[in-house]
Amino acid sequence: MDLIEIAATASRLVDPILEGGGPRGAPRFSGRDIKLPEDQACERAIRAFLSARTPYAVLGEEEGWGGAQPSDQPHWVIDPLDGSFNFFRGVPLYAVSIALCRGELARGEALLGVIYDPVRGELISGGKCFPVRLNGELVARAAKGARQLLATGYPTRSDPAEVTARLGEAAREWTKIRMLGSAALSLGWVALGRLDGYSEQRIMWWDVAAGLAIVRATGAAVFVEPREGYAVDVAVDAS
Repeated sequence: MDLIEIAATASRLVDPILEGGGPRGAPRFSGRDIKLPEDQACERAIRAFLSARTPYAVLGEEEGWGGAQPSDQPHWVIDPLDGSFNFFRGVPLYAVSIALCRGELARGEALLGVIYDPVRGELISGGKCFPVRLNGELVARAAKGARQLLATGYPTRSDPAEVTARLGEAAREWTKIRMLGSAALSLGWVALGRLDGYSEQRIMWWDVAAGLAIVRATGAAVFVEPREGYAVDVAVDAS
């Protein structure tokens, strides 16, 4: 198996855990954030698979470095269930995000990524030296057009007033704005040409690392600015 195949196989381990499309355990709320038993179960399955097959450390949303020391060496970055609130409410917009990164902690370069949408059975992959594929098939690059569909959101750690102000600015530049509730899925759909851009402030690195690796493979313009901790500001324009 090459690294993308390993990540793809790991991402599909969530299928039996997420089967039924809704939580089976009690959620934990923290402000605007939510944690589900499925978040931890998915991460443990993915983490164990990656650790058994590669020498790389794993940074995950639920367990951090899992006891390993942070490193600027190649490492996996995973969000086992991006769109937890959607999953909790039965909204079929959530995904698994797995990236291989290198560089200073979680702020380095995303080399490759896979985004798995268990609802639609779609696996999007790509990265540096890897073309964008959907379920293993090459994705043809569509001709760039106008700025029509921008994906964005209100990340848990964002300032709602700041985000609202930025939305007003974006509305003057884009035809329509969409909020899917999953940064990974948003970036994956930009890579597939279903959306034309993506922008969020103070989004967490594990939410976007895989998607950024994939959209860069399309030639899209990508801007990333590190913020506090593992948060980043991201803007992608594929129009």
